[in-house]
Amino acid sequence: MRIYAVKSLDICEDILENLSLLISPEKRNRIKQFTHKQDKIRTLMGELLIRTLLTEQLGIENKYLTFEQNPYGKPYLKNFPNVNFNISHSSGFVVCAIDAKPIGIDIEEVKPLDYETIADNFFSESELNYIFKHSLDLRLSKFFEIWTLKESYIKCCGQGLSTRLQSFSIEIDQDEKIEVVINNEPIKKYMFKMFGIGLNYQMALCATCSANRKIPNEVIMLEQNSLIHNYSNSN
Repeated sequence: MRIYAVKSLDICEDILENLSLLISPEKRNRIKQFTHKQDKIRTLMGELLIRTLLTEQLGIENKYLTFEQNPYGKPYLKNFPNVNFNISHSSGFVVCAIDAKPIGIDIEEVKPLDYETIADNFFSESELNYIFKHSLDLRLSKFFEIWTLKESYIKCCGQGLSTRLQSFSIEIDQDEKIEVVINNEPIKKYMFKMFGIGLNYQMALCATCSANRKIPNEVIMLEQNSLIHNYSNSN
């Protein structure tokens, strides 16, 4: 299991356009639909990141990577059932996790919002208690802890929005042990880890459990300019 992150920086329109020519038509058309330039850049960097990592890991050329989606819209690599990946991006970061088993990752910028209303609508009673037992100045960050953990779980399961946020609960005990609970029963199939990745960001990862398996502490940081240079030269 490996976890990667790229700090998302601005790039000029010409480079953005040229790089878009080096990815699949489907992804290129999706990027064109975005109104904001930063959304285009983050989506493009996510595509470059996963393609670069997979070509290096598998020792095959980019042109032989074929991506498909499961019935719920989660992408996977065709013909490589033991290669699982997940991508997330928020504001200044693009992150990716790769593993032999299903995995989910989520990153969010911790910024002011009406977290109380969102939590009331989408969180369980125990999750609300976890947030509001903390002092007022910590509640926003605790909200994002729960939010990213819930999102990482949904993405690991691979069932998208068909998994309602209210249908399960994330439990964090006093020792910071994290479990997913459904109908008051802890689900031992999954393990979680939270990461502090840069100022004002919260990141969470969910992976399936197996014997002697742990989520690494290290997040491998890659430079955006190097990623662009290496990808451009290999295509």
